Amino acid sequence: MVTLFNCFSFNEQWYLVEMALAIPPEEINFSKIVVPEEGVAPRDWQTVLAEQFLNSDGTERICDMYDTPDPGQTDSRVAFFIYKTEAHTLRTPYGDFELSDAEETPDRLKDIIEIDDDYM
Repeated sequence: MVTLFNCFSFNEQWYLVEMALAIPPEEINFSKIVVPEEGVAPRDWQTVLAEQFLNSDGTERICDMYDTPDPGQTDSRVAFFIYKTEAHTLRTPYGDFELSDAEETPDRLKDIIEIDDDYM
């Protein structure tokens, strides 16, 4: 599952992405999650920002931003930001995902997602 949300009112230049993956958190390589852009060298493709692990129903963060939760989990639910571009694909080691029309950010995420003020 991958869902694209319009960002909160603080910055409309970013999207919030939520993903559920059937892999343990320690196996996720966020630097390999990119937004491929035509005419841009792959080394310059955008990667994710401010990754955060959530509980299984996406109602709580389970560790600090940029941290990995304690081992033992078999599935992962994550949220992170990407900058808005014309590209409509999120390329990951777990498959390519179409970035469909963005939805309104649900309150359950607005209340728990941390923002990295150094970048946003």
